[in-house]
Amino acid sequence: MASIDDESGSSSKKTVGKRGVTRLQKIHKAKSNGKRIEVQWNSRGQPIKHNSKTFASFIGVTVRRLVPISLDNWSAKKNKEAVGVYKQNIWDEIEKAFIIGEEHRAFVYREAGKLHRAFRTKMARSYLKDSKGGFVKHRPAKYSFCIKQDDWDKFVAQHMTAKFQKVSDENRERALNPQHPYRKSRLGCARLEADMVEESEVGEINRSQVWKAARVNKSGVIDNENVQRVVDQCEKLTEALSEEERQDLGPTNILFEALNLPNYSGRVRTYGFGVCSRDILPRQNRPTQMDFEKLYGFCNSLKSRLEVLEREKIERDKLDREKLERQQTEEVEERQQPKQVSERLQQPEKVAQRQHLEQVVERKKPEKVAESRLPSDKGSCNPGSFGNIPEGLFPVNIYLSSPSRCLVARGKLYNTKGNTVHGMTLPPGYVKVNIEVAIVPNAPLPISVEDGDVSMIPGQSQNKGNNIQHSVEYSVSSPNKSNKKFKIEESPRVGGSAGIANLPFLDMYVKKMMRVGSLIQIKMEESIFGEEFLEQLHVESIKEILDHNWLSASIITVFSRYLYDKFISPNGLINKFSFISPHVSREDNLGNGIAKILLKDEEFKDKMILAPCNLGKHWVLLVINLNAEVIYYMDPLNGEPTKHQNFKTKFENALQIYRANSSSKVPKVSKSKKISWQKIKCPRQINGVDCGYFVMRFMKEVIMENEFMIPTNYFFDHKCRTYSHDKLTEVKEDWATYVVDDVFGKQEAIILPN
Repeated sequence: MASIDDESGSSSKKTVGKRGVTRLQKIHKAKSNGKRIEVQWNSRGQPIKHNSKTFASFIGVTVRRLVPISLDNWSAKKNKEAVGVYKQNIWDEIEKAFIIGEEHRAFVYREAGKLHRAFRTKMARSYLKDSKGGFVKHRPAKYSFCIKQDDWDKFVAQHMTAKFQKVSDENRERALNPQHPYRKSRLGCARLEADMVEESEVGEINRSQVWKAARVNKSGVIDNENVQRVVDQCEKLTEALSEEERQDLGPTNILFEALNLPNYSGRVRTYGFGVCSRDILPRQNRPTQMDFEKLYGFCNSLKSRLEVLEREKIERDKLDREKLERQQTEEVEERQQPKQVSERLQQPEKVAQRQHLEQVVERKKPEKVAESRLPSDKGSCNPGSFGNIPEGLFPVNIYLSSPSRCLVARGKLYNTKGNTVHGMTLPPGYVKVNIEVAIVPNAPLPISVEDGDVSMIPGQSQNKGNNIQHSVEYSVSSPNKSNKKFKIEESPRVGGSAGIANLPFLDMYVKKMMRVGSLIQIKMEESIFGEEFLEQLHVESIKEILDHNWLSASIITVFSRYLYDKFISPNGLINKFSFISPHVSREDNLGNGIAKILLKDEEFKDKMILAPCNLGKHWVLLVINLNAEVIYYMDPLNGEPTKHQNFKTKFENALQIYRANSSSKVPKVSKSKKISWQKIKCPRQINGVDCGYFVMRFMKEVIMENEFMIPTNYFFDHKCRTYSHDKLTEVKEDWATYVVDDVFGKQEAIILPN
């Protein structure tokens, strides 16, 4: 049988065994039947695992068919209008064959440009010249279905110019002997990394490991001296660095130092196609004048505090010297006047009076320091006076003032009638305090708070039950102030006991006491998430946080409950903060469920609503201010909300529904304006599993700051490039402590075996 070999009609025998043109007829057939193929994506927006290669091949086939070969520059401004039409046509074809979100449109366009250049290179290498080196004037018959003769003529003319010949020779010479040849063909770094993570027990792969795996032969052996030299250098650098210094932070990481090659703008090695430096490395912002002023203010306050501490130390040393001199003088007098000693022994009342006077002298200076404080005008109480505190029971924080101020306990102030505690009458100026949580159990009970309403309460050190009076001066501060930043101590460890970690205890409990398939049912109240439900916390979910794996929605939900119970409710912030369950934000595709929750409670409009959201193996945090109609977007990967159009539209629909059905609550002027999205420059994660831990820390810090808005450059006290290992461990410890103390300890949950 003969086949037409070119357009002139000449025939030749069909070559058996050669590969034909890729057309992917099965994909076209499925597309015509209305079937679409699903593609998996990693957290950086790259296709991985099943169907990713087919997806890339289909883009290539579509580009070859729709884009003329004569188009020599995919991104040139002069071709902007024509390329825009080609891009839209390609996107329409891809959407018909694959399930793909709007957030991946940019990747498809970049992949199409790369494959178009690859096709032009293949045509130039295989079909542009004949065996004698002359240019072929006729288009290849094999590709006549997608290459027009006019486009081929332009293609040949472009390659005949002297400028093109010079660039082509330079590139050919450079590509002949690569120093570190890539050996994985079409697999690509993104798919290679996904396979390595799936096979690895660690769950985290660094860049040098991916680079090495991409350059071994089929037997898994390195057969290139240059590659082996780089691998050896990476291992040497790894041994010399600490764990935090080994983090992949772009040009400063181990692989870049081992390669010792110049860095090109926008290029990041071993991340694969579609990822550039701005997607991985946080931008370095130059400090502003405001930043310098904040730094100067902090230094000045620190200097003032050091001066106060120095003065206090000088006074204490002076009192100690006076006391020592007095004791030495008394010893001399006793030796010289034994009769006076016997007289004092016979007069115990005089001795008691002298001891009392000595105690008054020792306390004299701190009392003056306390009295020098300005009185509070915030309606609470002033130093040395409790007349302004209303009768009743109030939550309080107890602080230690020396050598530095820190929170040591929490409890309740009993401002009730009667001045008797356990049969003992309280002296004037004393109050009754019930200590509920001892954050620093060994601390001598304490003194003042740096900002807020304070009361100085001197007293004798007596601990009977939970009612405490104390010999040193200390202050009690009500945390129920509105619109003021309040200070929260570093998380207490285990069962109210400082210094003991709950993560190891929880790990042991899960391994010894809980069987595979067991789950814990935790009641989530309506005041937290706007609706009441039972959270089913499986033992497999608990192992996620114990093994530092990617977190599921159950872990985030329990952490939200922890923040409500430990920070929001005790500090009177119930009307300031609320949550949207990550289950609702994930399952509600149109925003109706979210709007239903918002419309349940009229007080939602005055709240900051924290909504942790899963975008598909990646967590982000939304903080919604309904009153201002602003959504703050916090992404640990520094992504844009516009890349997730369906997700963005869902929350905008929810707020539009809320706006339409709450006319009495929303100002008329806001009916026509759009929902404002503000991207926050928050700390960045450096791997593929930490997003959930970052989001939990974001939620905690937003509540700690206690503001109605979030600065674009994030809160000054928490601003950093990335969270350290200790800060992430602190969040895990918070979660474990809550489960051990408040879930297991108070029998709040129901444990169901398999």
